[in-house]
Amino acid sequence: MNPWRWLSWLVTILTCRASQFENGGDKNSITDMSDNVTERLEIINGTPNYKLIKPDKSTQWFPEREIKLDSCVRRARCEPLNKTSCLGSKLPYDKTSVHLTFYDNQYQIQTQLELYRELINVPNCWAVIQPLLCSTFMPKCERILGQDMVYLPSYEMCKITMEPCSILYNTSYFPSFLKCNTTLFPSRCENAVREIKFNTSGKCLPPLIHTDKPLHFYEGISGCGLPCRDPLYTEDEHQQIHRLVAWGAGVCLALNLLTVATFLIDWRSANKYPALVIFYINVCFAVASMGWLIQFGVGSRDDIVCSKDGTRRQGEPSAEENLSCVVVFVLVYYFMMAACVWFVIFTYAWHMSFRALGKIQDRIDKKAAYFHLVAWSLPLILTIATMAFGEVDGSSVTGICFVGYVNHPMRAALLLAPLSVVLALGGYFLLRGVFSLIAVRVSSKDVISPRAANKIRQTITRCSLTAALVAVFICVTFACHIYEFRNAELWKEAFKKNIICRLEALKEPEKECSAGVRPSVSVLQLRLLCCFAAGALMASWTWTAAAAAAWRRYAARKCGCSVEAEVSRRARKHELIARAYRRRGEFAARGRLSISLGGSRQDPVGLCIDPTSPADYPDDAKHESGELSSSWAATLPRFVRRRDALVLPTHTHHSLSSTPDRRNSQDSQISISLRHVSVESRRNSLDSQLSVKIAEMKTKVGRRRPKHSKAKRKARAASTRKESTPSIESQISRYWLQAVAANNDPSREEVKFSFD
Repeated sequence: MNPWRWLSWLVTILTCRASQFENGGDKNSITDMSDNVTERLEIINGTPNYKLIKPDKSTQWFPEREIKLDSCVRRARCEPLNKTSCLGSKLPYDKTSVHLTFYDNQYQIQTQLELYRELINVPNCWAVIQPLLCSTFMPKCERILGQDMVYLPSYEMCKITMEPCSILYNTSYFPSFLKCNTTLFPSRCENAVREIKFNTSGKCLPPLIHTDKPLHFYEGISGCGLPCRDPLYTEDEHQQIHRLVAWGAGVCLALNLLTVATFLIDWRSANKYPALVIFYINVCFAVASMGWLIQFGVGSRDDIVCSKDGTRRQGEPSAEENLSCVVVFVLVYYFMMAACVWFVIFTYAWHMSFRALGKIQDRIDKKAAYFHLVAWSLPLILTIATMAFGEVDGSSVTGICFVGYVNHPMRAALLLAPLSVVLALGGYFLLRGVFSLIAVRVSSKDVISPRAANKIRQTITRCSLTAALVAVFICVTFACHIYEFRNAELWKEAFKKNIICRLEALKEPEKECSAGVRPSVSVLQLRLLCCFAAGALMASWTWTAAAAAAWRRYAARKCGCSVEAEVSRRARKHELIARAYRRRGEFAARGRLSISLGGSRQDPVGLCIDPTSPADYPDDAKHESGELSSSWAATLPRFVRRRDALVLPTHTHHSLSSTPDRRNSQDSQISISLRHVSVESRRNSLDSQLSVKIAEMKTKVGRRRPKHSKAKRKARAASTRKESTPSIESQISRYWLQAVAANNDPSREEVKFSFD
């Protein structure tokens, strides 16, 4: 051979070796040179893997071009492919190796790959795991530098499957050779399988359904979400709960509307606190019951609790969905919270009614505006906060949207915390009121009448029973929610295990899967019963004789029927004094006051207790207002002043000053007007009525301040009183007796005294 040729080869080899060492090449790397193309294998420290380094043919004038990664290989025995496709996609090579798995031949590998097709039931996992499966089970294998080498999948190919396939990561779908680690999967390695296009369409394993909303993804199975129909409850259990809601909300609504109507037909008698609060409580429960019943319209339940993609609504309100879920939430949550606040107000007003007898009605009426402000604003704040946090979720079991079906801590903060405050405050005021009534009953046995004592006893019983039932309802509600909070994770884990088991059963048909623990439908039924029973309890406050009498009067007016009229009770003297005292402000403003001698009707709740009523006497009839004399009427202003010092306006005539202090008045007068006496008699028949109308009789007793001596003024005042008083009494008594004598048992009397 030509020695010059040998010398040329030697110089070339020495130049290449020097260039290798100058560039930091590995002395242990394997190098092959042919046609000026150099390939070399660099061992990856600590592993049996190599990086196959090929010369970079890309131009240097485009540095922004994506950098090409090197392939990673390992020594293995290559063999021809028995099947040139993997999971339905054609492979761009014809040789493979089984050394990356623990299977012995390609037949076993093909069998396993067919089982992996069941991962199509986990859509997002199926889309990313196919390249990993093919590059592991059927990798490319070829002879490199005189040795059989198999191409390895990269760590990035493995890592990308961890999140979408997390639910299966610890199952038989992920054997040890598919676990992501840098020994089995070197990082930053190129693999030809990544260029293959696979069919990424998948489906969801029932009962899961496909969804594109990440918020609705089921934990561990991206692309699939829970259906609108709660899989933790069977179809029969759904029907049971729906029937309970229909009956419970329907009965509650009917009772609440009946109570509201009872107030409206006799509003003048019912429009006073604390009985008026019962009206607002029942209004709130009626509206909340309507919110519960909306789901029974045609297609309404699915529209309320289901999203457009068929999953359950979560995190409402949202821009993609309609407002039906939010509307139902506001109807149920807002008005139930308002009813709770009104209940606390009711207990407060009822408690206050026994702290200052005779003055309390005026006090409570002045606080009515504050009651409304608190009762309607606090629930509004809670409702707005719930929607701002996006904690409104739907439930196919109850058929409504409510707070915290998914986020239990938010439900505890926005539902259970307000209920605990209601229980604490309402219970405190109710117990204080009951104790006050008990103290009145025990300490005033010889003062109050048996009728008043019996009413106090009935009120104590009603309020004690209400307090006990409300406490039971709230405590049972707390217990049901705590049961759900404590076991929710167990139910979720059991359902998840069932899903995993069913996925594995697709690969291992002999495997049996159990449903695991599920929530008790009885606990949910008990919780709903407490909610509806609370509404019925508030409606029961009008199940009284006064409410029945109001309905009889209303029916008589509407039907035009002739019914036996009720005998209205005439007011007693102590009641007239209390009425005049309560209306002292009206007199101070107008300078005139009219007082009806007829007894007021009882409110439908029956909470107006008058413990100041004197004890019954054997001749109790003498104490009726019908036996009032003109002397007592003339002395009424003095009684009012004695009850509490009554300050009259200086610019008006002091009509209530006809008292022994009259001598100190500069321009005082008494004007007693017997406005109207109406006597309706039904002694002989229902149609006969006797109406006695007496023209207004007005007697003025007054004196002007003459310019005389003090002694003469006293003498003249005494003479005037002696002359005027008998005449006043005789005239008033004559007209009074004429009216009353027409019927010894009048069914209706209305006498008004007017003081100017």
